[in-house]
Amino acid sequence: MNWSLPVLLLFLMPGCSTTEKCGQKTAPAVQATEAHVKNAPYRVRGKRYTPMSVADALQYSETGYASWYGGKGRSMKTSSGEYINPQRSMTAAHKTLPMPCKVKVTCLATGKSAVVRINNRGPFHSNRLIDLTASAASRIGLHSRGVSKVRLEVISVGDRPYEVFAR
Repeated sequence: MNWSLPVLLLFLMPGCSTTEKCGQKTAPAVQATEAHVKNAPYRVRGKRYTPMSVADALQYSETGYASWYGGKGRSMKTSSGEYINPQRSMTAAHKTLPMPCKVKVTCLATGKSAVVRINNRGPFHSNRLIDLTASAASRIGLHSRGVSKVRLEVISVGDRPYEVFAR
């Protein structure tokens, strides 16, 4: 019976030797954050959206079109359950980034950047990447344009103490 444990281990170890799958294990901080972000699949107008994992979000950057919402200075409830004032909140809506998530948004027309917190879902227009609050849109010079091309770069996912930073 003493030899059975080493033989059993010998058969189990090759599964995690040099295969790429085992080399891609997520860090404990990423696993902890995954449990504390909102990334459940959801439906809007019959279309199903599946938010990306924390690990995928930490590698995410994309260029596309942004718009803004919340022109009235009243409180509104976001998809994350938070209440914001779009005239003051530096927040945004994205279809598939986990919530909460912080991204750097750079308006390519003005060169101005701002860090916003993703706490809402949208925009549900086929050609839009992100919807900024009126405050965030003003900060990067997008407010008067309505729609403009932007670059998104994820800075972090989650909130303290479950916040992990990209790169």
